[in-house]
Amino acid sequence: MAIVMMAGCGEKRHPLLKEAADIIHKNPDSARSLINKVDTSLLSVADRAEYGLLKTITDYLFLPAIDDDSLITTCVDYYDKHGDAWHQGRAYYYRANIRMSYLGKMSDAIKDFKVAETIAEDADDEELKNRVYEQLEYANYYNRNHPLTLKYAHKLLESSIELNDSMMILRSLVICATAHAGMEQMDSAYSYITRILQLKKYADSYLLADIYAIAATMYEEKGDIIKAEEYLKKWKETDSTSYRGYLTLASIRKAQGRYKEAIKETKMGLTDNDYKIRVRSMQLLSELYEITGDKELALEARKQMEACSDSVAINNQTKQMDDWQQKYDERRWEEKSRQRMIRTGAVIAVAFVVLVVGIWWYQRRRVHQLGFRLDENARRITENQAEIERLQQGGEASEQTIADLRRQIEESRQRIASKLLTGTKQFVKLQQKECVGDMTAEERQCLMDYFAQLRPKRWQEWERTYSSLTPSQYVFLILQDDLHYDDDTIAHILDVKPASLRTLRSRIKGRER
Repeated sequence: MAIVMMAGCGEKRHPLLKEAADIIHKNPDSARSLINKVDTSLLSVADRAEYGLLKTITDYLFLPAIDDDSLITTCVDYYDKHGDAWHQGRAYYYRANIRMSYLGKMSDAIKDFKVAETIAEDADDEELKNRVYEQLEYANYYNRNHPLTLKYAHKLLESSIELNDSMMILRSLVICATAHAGMEQMDSAYSYITRILQLKKYADSYLLADIYAIAATMYEEKGDIIKAEEYLKKWKETDSTSYRGYLTLASIRKAQGRYKEAIKETKMGLTDNDYKIRVRSMQLLSELYEITGDKELALEARKQMEACSDSVAINNQTKQMDDWQQKYDERRWEEKSRQRMIRTGAVIAVAFVVLVVGIWWYQRRRVHQLGFRLDENARRITENQAEIERLQQGGEASEQTIADLRRQIEESRQRIASKLLTGTKQFVKLQQKECVGDMTAEERQCLMDYFAQLRPKRWQEWERTYSSLTPSQYVFLILQDDLHYDDDTIAHILDVKPASLRTLRSRIKGRER
């Protein structure tokens, strides 16, 4: 779907850019080589924007640092005016990544991620939704916004399941477990960890290290030290760059009274990128220094912890971005509600017009009494009326003869009315999904006569398409093509087994002209 969306605004795209776009997520190294071969002096405005977007993606993936976001901002400005959802959504997504990862503009990054989220959800772009949810979960975790962290952790899991990506599902479960733990919802966190351990075979070495560290923490908190140390041993064997396990190991050593070892393990946690692990390490370090009698180091560790936890700038930024995201989501919800109301109103208006036209058409048909398919009774009425006119003009018949012809006409009309009434009753049964397995041959024929007048165009189409269908086969076509019932419903109405419908379809197919 993404490749189709890359068609842009209808202009012929540069062949190297098209090739690079097709493989940029599967083989970014090859895509980068193709992009570097492009002569930018010959590019159209649209191609220049796509070049900027693709170059930004590869720079983000390969360069150790990016100094500014001017190139991708130019792409965002262009795609806001001319682009499709694929280009526009990814332009916002990668600008957000650059602002968050390289430029330290977390607030601006979250705003871009939110726009990318809106574009992805409106376009039902599952791949982009998955990427955006993961980054919004991380950004809100960094901003210490626990409710939104949990919200996007669950959205990421739902999206990963939709993509049927086992590795991403497992990673999402890890994120959900961490998010629930951050909210002090330990029972929920433990349930996710149990699921994670069942699926750990899908993990790579980095994710496996996190899984073992998280499992060790869970067992340590439950008091199962033997199980916790088993997972810590597995964690160390992965050569992980994550320091989460050191904090758990330090807690175990503290409980065992091995304070020097605990202090050594705790200091390893101070170098972790995760601010929560650093804060917990400072807190534990302060406690250990208190126990060992080193008051000055305990006070210093506590001050560092408080400075990290209670930063006014971070707390203000967290509150501002929390309020901004909440208002953004409220505005989006209001806009969607307004659009739904407009669509609902339009549907009601169209339905009203259709109803008025339908009533007019029905009345018109009732007035003219002209059926598409005239049976023998209808032909007799026409012939008898013509005969009466001929006899009256020529004076060739007695009044009794003319009276007999008129009586035949009335009888024919009554038979037509009776047949149409019977056909109407049978059609209503079909509409109400009643079983008609006991319908007589005469009732089927009446249903055909009624339906031929009710849906003349469809009846004409069937007679052009098929040769000599039986009434039973026509009943099946009415249920399938006109009333659009599924096979189980049709089988119930006809009082047959669902498997019998295949034979019926095959026979109807064999009657095609």
